[in-house]
Amino acid sequence: MRFFFYGTLLDRDVTALVLGRRLPPQAFMPAILLGHERRKAKGASYPVVVPDPRGEVAGAVVGGLSPRDVACLVAYEGPGYRIVPLRVRAQGALVTVAVFEPLVSRLQPSGDLWDLALWQRHHKRAFVERLRRAFSARPAYSRR
Repeated sequence: MRFFFYGTLLDRDVTALVLGRRLPPQAFMPAILLGHERRKAKGASYPVVVPDPRGEVAGAVVGGLSPRDVACLVAYEGPGYRIVPLRVRAQGALVTVAVFEPLVSRLQPSGDLWDLALWQRHHKRAFVERLRRAFSARPAYSRR
């Protein structure tokens, strides 16, 4: 199954913690989600995507995920998201991939756009520490 990552999962450390293993760099193929905008979720440091006919969201298509990996992603994203098929532009073609779409009844966008580099500078350290504590019962992943 292939997913489009557009938020904290673009950070390789976060992805490794969630999956319990590091994905090779080539697993992340740059892609664009058309017709959407990435906004910070209200009261949170992570993003949600919302429809915007003029918008584009840069991210990555990640493939080669096992059923266990998908279960880890679903657990990480939680009940505020559902998996939907959406089309993204990757390597000059439109492809359909799975996207974690926020449920409006559970997650509201703020008025602020979300930026990965800013999140990494201001929020990543505390976020990763919370994630490490949450996943502390899992076996450690290999950094190789």
